[in-house]
Amino acid sequence: MLHEILLSLSGHPSALFDAPRDASHHVTSFPLALLSPQETELLSSIGHLSRLHRRIRDHVATIAAAHPSTICRAVATAISSRHLAAFQKKILEVEQNILEQDASTVGAYNIVPLAGLVGEFSEWTRLMEWLWNISQSMMDPGPVAKGSKGASALSGAEIIDKFRTEAQTGYPDIEQAALHLGAVAETSWLRQLSSWLLYGRLPAFGASDFFISANDEEDLSFAVNHRLLPKFVTRQTASSILFIGKSLNQIRSLSSPSKSMRQASPRTFELELLPKHVERLSEVVAPIASAKVSAAVAQIRLSLSRNLLQHLLPLEKIVEILTVLHQFFLLGRGEFALALITEADKKLQSRHRNTVQTKPGQGIQGILLKETEINNTLARAWTILASLGGEEDHGDETLEFATDMVHLSVRAPSGHRPGTPGRARESNLMLPMIADVTFGDLLLSIPTFLTMDLQSPLDLFMTKADLEVYSSVNAYLLALRRAHLHLAQLWRHSSIRREHPAPPGYQYSNSEHGRAVLHRRRQRSNARTRDMRPIWATCSAAIFLLAESEAYFQGEVVQESFKHFLRWVVGTDEYQTDADGSTSQSMSAVSGMMEELSVSAKQQHDPEALSFAHRQFLGSISHSLLLTDHGFTMTIREFFTHVDELVAYISRLHTIRQNLDLEEDDGVEDFVANYAQEEKSVARELDRARKRLDSDMKSLIARLRDIDSERLGSGPASSLTNSFEDKQYEPLRVGGIDRLLMKLDWGGTEEEDDDNDLL
Repeated sequence: MLHEILLSLSGHPSALFDAPRDASHHVTSFPLALLSPQETELLSSIGHLSRLHRRIRDHVATIAAAHPSTICRAVATAISSRHLAAFQKKILEVEQNILEQDASTVGAYNIVPLAGLVGEFSEWTRLMEWLWNISQSMMDPGPVAKGSKGASALSGAEIIDKFRTEAQTGYPDIEQAALHLGAVAETSWLRQLSSWLLYGRLPAFGASDFFISANDEEDLSFAVNHRLLPKFVTRQTASSILFIGKSLNQIRSLSSPSKSMRQASPRTFELELLPKHVERLSEVVAPIASAKVSAAVAQIRLSLSRNLLQHLLPLEKIVEILTVLHQFFLLGRGEFALALITEADKKLQSRHRNTVQTKPGQGIQGILLKETEINNTLARAWTILASLGGEEDHGDETLEFATDMVHLSVRAPSGHRPGTPGRARESNLMLPMIADVTFGDLLLSIPTFLTMDLQSPLDLFMTKADLEVYSSVNAYLLALRRAHLHLAQLWRHSSIRREHPAPPGYQYSNSEHGRAVLHRRRQRSNARTRDMRPIWATCSAAIFLLAESEAYFQGEVVQESFKHFLRWVVGTDEYQTDADGSTSQSMSAVSGMMEELSVSAKQQHDPEALSFAHRQFLGSISHSLLLTDHGFTMTIREFFTHVDELVAYISRLHTIRQNLDLEEDDGVEDFVANYAQEEKSVARELDRARKRLDSDMKSLIARLRDIDSERLGSGPASSLTNSFEDKQYEPLRVGGIDRLLMKLDWGGTEEEDDDNDLL
């Protein structure tokens, strides 16, 4: 019987423990039925331990062979080679004590007490049950038996976090087992990490379990899956790890040496830095501390940036791309916005004039522009800018670079915006949560956004999510400038504001008929002038609102913030701030900064620090431009729509009145159209559009006051504490909304009734 018990504990099936039982769970087969209830109860614990041993052994063998995660495979192998082997060793020790008749196991008359034998293995029951639960959590044995392997398998990060949680227990044996298996799992994870950190390659085995995945290997596009990230790795560290691997991929993809590295290729420099990086990474051992892995990653990143990436992505290239983004996406070059808006209006007007509806029910399909026509609109805007260019070589180079890289793209409206969940948990990596309000469909009647091709190595500094923020800000600023231009152009048409053509000459005043004609025309002109006075008052108020808003958004927010950010990028001595956050010295032109770069001996910031500072800059201007406030963006979007309606009604009413004047004065009649009835209808709709625009302006002012009271001088959230001593970037704190509200003081019109006009 002792031999049967030891064989069963070793993992062999035994009739002693697998015998059939009756309804009352008593053994019915002979001679086991001769055992007393006490002996049966003692043997039940041995049977339970035997069955646990067999289940764990078979299940961890399946995990080691079929689990998609190499970390879980390593854990399964460690369970089999360490803990199950220790249990087997315990069985051999007990058997040896029995054979040697050791007094600790064998009693008088060479009798081995069954209770003593059970007591030798009682301490293993809790550990074996824990190992079985761990193996079950790594992979459910049910789907494996059915053939769907890995259907409910844990990832490597989840099993690492589970071991760290299980180690917080009061049982020393389980704590030691959890620490050992956790060290095995973390060591396996470090092997995966080393392949990416040292060579920029995804793990050869178990790449699906690694937290970095390749979106497109041809474009060297990679992304971080935070679900596969262990908890001891912060998201900022994960971003640095992603950046290091992408940089190594960029270096390896270079077909020829960099111009600034004439003696050795980037690959040679990478091999020279490899031993240093290995030494840094070897300092991280299991159990892994979050501070150690963050420090090792930061040192590798700085070493890579100072020795390789400054040659791959020089400061001149960074300043050039920032200049393009400021001049064309943030409308720093005003003539670009004017040329683009003018060409877009011409294209829409020509499409409306030339549209022929060939089929009934075709609707607006013949009016919508195609992508080729949209690109031609931008190309004509580039041509106008080139004809306006001066003799500055730097401006011409910037325009040539923008012509090659910047283009208009047509994409369907969607609810996706930068900073959606996935990034929202880590504020220091978070892009601004721009409100889900589209401004891109105002320029060409379809969702059109300015974008740019990110070519290597610019993707080390910028991401597609950054460009989406720039596209949203550009569409917003273009809509603001477009509404202002459309209202201002109404004053350029003299026939709308005054009597045109001029009254007849003196020969009419010498006759009764002439005086009657002059009197009738004067009455008609006076009536139209009285009707248009509320319209012009509303237009003047809207222009004032748009002009002051543009001066604040474009001048105080965008321009000053970009100067502040560019000064930090270049690292000039003028980067000092007063107590109120404003710059103490004026910044020279971008061309002057480019000249300073050739003689500056300062160490430039590494690309990842620049990328992080750039995201802070985008978050700051998006916050200051009120793009993160949904209520304001919805209100100003309706305001832009009603501006277009008002301008369209004014133009239509002017055309109708011209045709009426031809009928009354010259007798030229159009029997198809009833211009008198149409004039009344359009005038009625024009008055409604004017009231809607008045209401929009009051709503905008009210929302601005609410934002001013809600923010109370606060800026965008950031969990990273920056300091100028560490040369870290801190966004410029521009004046609050109260500066804009002081200019938009309506003189107490908000206290008037809603039916009153802004007169």
